[in-house]
Amino acid sequence: MNYETKEYINKVADCVREVYEIPFPVDDMAPIVKKIGGNIDIRHNFDPSYDGTIKKDGDDSFCIAISSSQNDQRKNFTIAHELGHLFLHMGYGISEEVWKEQNEKEYRRFGKSEQEYQANEFAAALLMPREIYLKKVDEIALNGTVDMEKVAHACNVSLSAAINRGRFLGILS
Repeated sequence: MNYETKEYINKVADCVREVYEIPFPVDDMAPIVKKIGGNIDIRHNFDPSYDGTIKKDGDDSFCIAISSSQNDQRKNFTIAHELGHLFLHMGYGISEEVWKEQNEKEYRRFGKSEQEYQANEFAAALLMPREIYLKKVDEIALNGTVDMEKVAHACNVSLSAAINRGRFLGILS
């Protein structure tokens, strides 16, 4: 994914955070999804090959299905990832024409396609906005060393999500 695409995705995530007044850190994505116009279906018999799906289920609504086997931080990231598909690929609130075409299409959190990388970037930007993330890293840094577990805790995300965000922002190698 090129720099311009990443910047665009981060701007979309920032706009979504602002329009829907999404707090930091996000403790529970369910009320946010409801505010945006969707529902969450937590499934116990979910296909183990992927973590979540999103599908249009009305003119102005959508449903995100996720596996019940994920911990709370993973569920939040999966839901944020599916919201990435909603805004970036399904056109919700962005392109009425693209949104109208989504009747039967289902997006799944699976694989390594460009759309999956984009949805992951959106999720990271939504849950760990660049400016807030960088501020947290600076606050936690001690003698040039950052305890990434503390950063992850401050952002209410998994350690791997916090580390990947640092890598994508170019502050970790």
